Amino acid sequence: MDKFQKKCCIFLLFYAMFCAVISFLFHTVWMLNYIPSESMENTLREGDFVIASRLETGEEDIKRYDIFIFVPPDNPEEIYIKRVIGLPGETIEVFDGEVYADDVKLDNSFIKEPQDGDGDGSYIVPSGHYFFLGDNRNNSNDSRYWVDEYVPLDNIVAKATHIIFPFQHRRKI
Repeated sequence: MDKFQKKCCIFLLFYAMFCAVISFLFHTVWMLNYIPSESMENTLREGDFVIASRLETGEEDIKRYDIFIFVPPDNPEEIYIKRVIGLPGETIEVFDGEVYADDVKLDNSFIKEPQDGDGDGSYIVPSGHYFFLGDNRNNSNDSRYWVDEYVPLDNIVAKATHIIFPFQHRRKI
């Protein structure tokens, strides 16, 4: 084998190792997601690419207003991305365009537009489950509309951390 062939083999070996490491990290640590709809606008726009952490999905990691990627209980073939609104044991009330948790009005500064009355109701979040809403509340298939309104902890896949593409939208979430 001549010098050029040796260099090519070494390059290909390093390239294969690099690809294996990146593949391993995206299957165990990170998740790359494409935003297919406008249900999370204005926070996430249709067409954005988001990096998420698969390591931040324990009970102690889930806080109100964080954005998570999860498998919805009514549609296990899909993956959704929404904002955590209701925590285990809370009573969530949605009415008159506002959302309350245990009678405390929640922040809605991130929603796209004033919420209409569709999906108004009272929801009691069971232990080990979460209540999710999209930021574009008037155009979001979220907990208000599912038969099984609450997402079990086991269905939560990753916590969205950064928008990475398009470049003009790049930022920490």
